[in-house]
Amino acid sequence: MIIVGSSAVEHPDAKAIFETVGSFVDKNAVNFITPEWQGYNVLQRTASRAGAYEVGFTTPSPSVANTTPKMIWLLGADEISESDIPQGAFVIYQGHHGDRGAQLADVILPGAAYTEKSATYVNTEGRVQMTRAATGLPGAARDDWKILRAASEYLGAPLPYDDIESLRDRMEEVSPVLRRYDVVEPSAMGALSKVQLVDQNKGSKASGEPFRRVIEDFYFTDSISRSSPTMARCSAAKRTGNSDTNFMAPGEPQPQVAYG
Repeated sequence: MIIVGSSAVEHPDAKAIFETVGSFVDKNAVNFITPEWQGYNVLQRTASRAGAYEVGFTTPSPSVANTTPKMIWLLGADEISESDIPQGAFVIYQGHHGDRGAQLADVILPGAAYTEKSATYVNTEGRVQMTRAATGLPGAARDDWKILRAASEYLGAPLPYDDIESLRDRMEEVSPVLRRYDVVEPSAMGALSKVQLVDQNKGSKASGEPFRRVIEDFYFTDSISRSSPTMARCSAAKRTGNSDTNFMAPGEPQPQVAYG
């Protein structure tokens, strides 16, 4: 099995990497790609990216990708920095925990955390899962789909659903797999890999630039972790090399201190 990390996609030599790996897999397809086995995979590190790809939530063309936006809607996007935002752009943030994206926003629309909504997720292996809310929404927070539905109506282009079942019907229209809960759908990669990852990258040359560590702090990889006192203690312990580190406890740090 070959697993290509998502950081390879972001590397300057991505085309050369995919041509090299894809050519190897194509030459040894009998071992890598069979009706029972998918031995060539790309591992995403960003939550919901697999689901976004499933519904076609991608940049439609290079010209669109190169367009400088005047308005940016950050839909739960917290893995960004101020340098990612074009100067003068109006920023709307929809999310929870008031993390990095919220700090850059002109308008904040409080959404729901995963524990606060009934939702559909696509996990790492491509298995669709449905969750139910474990707790109520705080304050003015709303389910994310309701925020988008309200915004669409305000803009004069109402989305065609008014409840979660209608929304799931629409999701099924876009991708039937999104109603096949707890079932691993076979990947289409076997049919697409040679054209998309080998042929279109033919002749790409590697620059030799080394790979860099894309996760700087394992304990702070998302907005919820960065808001967690427990993860903060873990991060501090790793950074200092001292497992007794507990900067939130009163007095001298002790492993057995009772957290208040």
